[in-house]
Amino acid sequence: SLTRGRALLYPALSKMVQEGGLPPAGLLEEAGRHFTLAVRLDPECEEAKGEVDSLQKLLSDLPQDPAPASAAGKEPSGAAAAVDVIIVGAGAAGVGCALMLTKTFGLDASRVLLIERGEGVGDTFRRWPAEMRFISPSFNNQGWTNSFDLNSVAHGSSPAYSLHAQHPSGGQYADYLDALASSAKLNVRTLTEVISVKAEGGKGGPPRFRVGVRSQPGSSEHAARRPARAGETLTARYVVWAAGEFQYPREGGGAIAGAELCRHNSRVRSFASLPGDDFVVIGGYESGADAAVNLAKAGKQATVLASTATWDVHSAD
Repeated sequence: SLTRGRALLYPALSKMVQEGGLPPAGLLEEAGRHFTLAVRLDPECEEAKGEVDSLQKLLSDLPQDPAPASAAGKEPSGAAAAVDVIIVGAGAAGVGCALMLTKTFGLDASRVLLIERGEGVGDTFRRWPAEMRFISPSFNNQGWTNSFDLNSVAHGSSPAYSLHAQHPSGGQYADYLDALASSAKLNVRTLTEVISVKAEGGKGGPPRFRVGVRSQPGSSEHAARRPARAGETLTARYVVWAAGEFQYPREGGGAIAGAELCRHNSRVRSFASLPGDDFVVIGGYESGADAAVNLAKAGKQATVLASTATWDVHSAD
């Protein structure tokens, strides 16, 4: 962070001395954020604290540019106030990333926006098959990870402790994520789909992205609270893609021949309610094994096709 702040600030200061004029305000703000983060990460770093003090003095000594006429009024229609980070997806990766940025690195929670196209935090987990469970067990006293729970996304939290479940269901895990987001007062916007991401900003200056979004229709309850509307453009310094892959099955031309005859795992609501009693499961890893076991529990025949007998692999792990 210290190096990045200097890389932004020093060339701008050299140009100011040689050519006159003021460095862009956004660039100075960005350098200041990096210096502040460096101090937060290492409170004993005298270099970082010196850069913060020097930049604050510089900002106090610089004359203030009058705001341009175009900026004096409201932002253009369809644009929203800039945030520091937009995180696409409010699932495990998105909530975990937002908690790290706000709790560990100290960003203001109102400046970190999670965008979720579902109706709530962890929506994808709520669409798991009813019988599906986490294969990795949750223990709140396992000592080989810093988080003490293999399925935790934040220090000090444990699905095992919160849910009293060793192998949580999708719905249970969504409850865990929603509780974390609520307790941390994360800024979450639901029923919103990202349709475009475009990079802006000058070379060597602070990053800036324009994120095009549109509202999604929800259930009658959610639709009444947030009606669908035309597209908007949000702006942010950084964008984190945390949308996962469960909801993007390869069912089109890029999949194997005959894929249209199959039912992707993400389309199954319950293995017990599937019509038929004889199934072929393609893939023998977690999802494939879970499907085969739950089909068998429902009294159905299941044949697993896998390139490797993953259930019979012996290793140090």
